[in-house]
Amino acid sequence: MQFVPSEKTATIRYPSIAHLMVDSNDRDAAVYEYCNDFQISKRNNLLNGYFTRIGATEVVFEWLQPNVYHEFNTTITYTVGDVFRTFEMPTGFYTVADALNELVRILNTFTTGEFGTGLTWAVSIRAGGGANLTATASIPDTTFAVDGVLITQLTRGPISGFTDPAINVALFEIGASTSDLRPARYVDIVCSQLTNNQSVKDASTAAHVRDVLVRWYFDYDNQNPTDEYEFPILMGYSPFFLRRLYNPPKQIQWQTNIPVGNLSFQLYRDDGELMPVNSATDFLMTLQISEN
Repeated sequence: MQFVPSEKTATIRYPSIAHLMVDSNDRDAAVYEYCNDFQISKRNNLLNGYFTRIGATEVVFEWLQPNVYHEFNTTITYTVGDVFRTFEMPTGFYTVADALNELVRILNTFTTGEFGTGLTWAVSIRAGGGANLTATASIPDTTFAVDGVLITQLTRGPISGFTDPAINVALFEIGASTSDLRPARYVDIVCSQLTNNQSVKDASTAAHVRDVLVRWYFDYDNQNPTDEYEFPILMGYSPFFLRRLYNPPKQIQWQTNIPVGNLSFQLYRDDGELMPVNSATDFLMTLQISEN
């Protein structure tokens, strides 16, 4: 007996897919030195429409921006009594242990002259994680303070105390949860030309809300290693070349009669400001273009 299907079969047609590949290194470096705010312009449209969705499927960051850098967190003020001195931490990549060791080394160069003698700084591992930052002195009745953005990142506030003839005149406990030297907690990659057609807008609990292509969190998927004082080594404490896939990607609505022309990209950090980067830092992105 011959089998005869009772119903006609339906042909399934998968949507056509194309890719828009974005490389921040394709910008005109003479006009746009950094990848945190640049524009891509071509004679012809990048895409001529005929699609209905854009999906940000893949992002790569080539991150070479130090987490301690000039005009942000290198300046530190050291005060003893009524005398103060401002110095600069060298620009570079620092773990918390690196920053504490360098801070102690620099502070201990101020041991003579206007700053008196005998004021000595040291750092050691604290039981349970973190570090102890101690200051010893034989100078009575003298206040001291160490302040700056980097100090706030390390301790959530300035380091200050009052000396007396005791051996340990000050003990500062720096817990593993209080120090954060990351350049940002997250970075948003924004391109208003690609998101202005979507009907569903992004929302956020932050004060600054923008439609984004991708939010890059400065966190690793796996457990962080620790430095010599048992502080976690977070993303951004060293250079990284890292790729992330977004599955499912954010789907951005598009109108088929609108071509894609010039595109401008910005990187915004968690405080709503442009993310400072050096000229060696770049990102790459794959955008999936599809029809219904």
